[in-house]
Amino acid sequence: MEKNNVERRAGANPITFIGGMVGLVTFLVVGLLPSLLYGGYAGVILGSAIFGTPIHENIFAQATVLLGVVSGVLAIGGVFVLGGAILATGAYGLFAVMSAASEQEQKADAEKVTI
Repeated sequence: MEKNNVERRAGANPITFIGGMVGLVTFLVVGLLPSLLYGGYAGVILGSAIFGTPIHENIFAQATVLLGVVSGVLAIGGVFVLGGAILATGAYGLFAVMSAASEQEQKADAEKVTI
């Protein structure tokens, strides 16, 4: 029976970290302001549903709006970071497969020439 020559790595892939950092920078440039805006809007809607339509300035209503803002930033930031890490890992895997195929083709061509 032939052994499978798949390399298994126990550590984390540095390409994944780089993709996550690129996703984080992209989030800070592109997605921070909209996530603050829509998270605050969701907090105001939730606060008005719980405490009544004119939201009074009590600590619970303010905490509800703050919870909406924080949850919006964390959720969208996580999507950007995870998406960047997934895209970087996929692109690296695709490049590695194409590189391995190219090396095998070159090796096969070299064997044809020597025969």
